[in-house]
Amino acid sequence: MSELLSQAPSEPLKSASTPVYLTPAQVAGLLGVTAKTVLRWSLEDASMPAFRRGKIVRFERGRLLAWLSRQEPRSARRVTHGSRKDQVSAA
Repeated sequence: MSELLSQAPSEPLKSASTPVYLTPAQVAGLLGVTAKTVLRWSLEDASMPAFRRGKIVRFERGRLLAWLSRQEPRSARRVTHGSRKDQVSAA
């Protein structure tokens, strides 16, 4: 604890357990959309993990990646995991 208090205020606090927070622009770059689109999604979809304080919006990287994996379209899941029809005929 005293280690954290002794750091200069201008130095960001970093440790192995400190989550990485992304800006809307960084998320937009990952997804190939605009930052405005990312902000709109975060307002319209309450399941999107966004941290808001006033006008500041940040996305915790690990939670965002988990959320994105759950957004995979159902048709893509079938191709990736095999269709139910294929599973039944294999039995």
